[in-house]
Amino acid sequence: MPRRVGLLLSVAGVISVVAVGALSYQQLVHRLQPKQTSAQMKRLIEEHLPLGSTVQQTVAFLHANHVQTDIAIPNRGGTEDIERADPQGSTLRAAIPDAYPGIFVSGGIFMKFGFNAQGRLARYDVRDVYTGL
Repeated sequence: MPRRVGLLLSVAGVISVVAVGALSYQQLVHRLQPKQTSAQMKRLIEEHLPLGSTVQQTVAFLHANHVQTDIAIPNRGGTEDIERADPQGSTLRAAIPDAYPGIFVSGGIFMKFGFNAQGRLARYDVRDVYTGL
């Protein structure tokens, strides 16, 4: 009889360890899922932020979608396409820095919004950027 009890306790212990491991793995997989993808963000912009929007409308849209923003700064003839396209305009930078959580490599979604001299949205760029060990 004591041998059976020991065997039952061993089986129960193994089942417990497997169950805890499975739950931990499930939580890890859930935490590593993208919060939002760049494709989803592009689709949101295309559907809800028309070209011609003001800087204030753009910032309100981004904040409503949990995107961090910088202030719109005047273009200074930089080397980036968005700035060169309209030297008299301005550029707004925005990001979801932790969009792609990871253990060894993680990433974010980084965006630039180009405004013309009248302060209207003329172009934008959405990119994934990854960093790691």
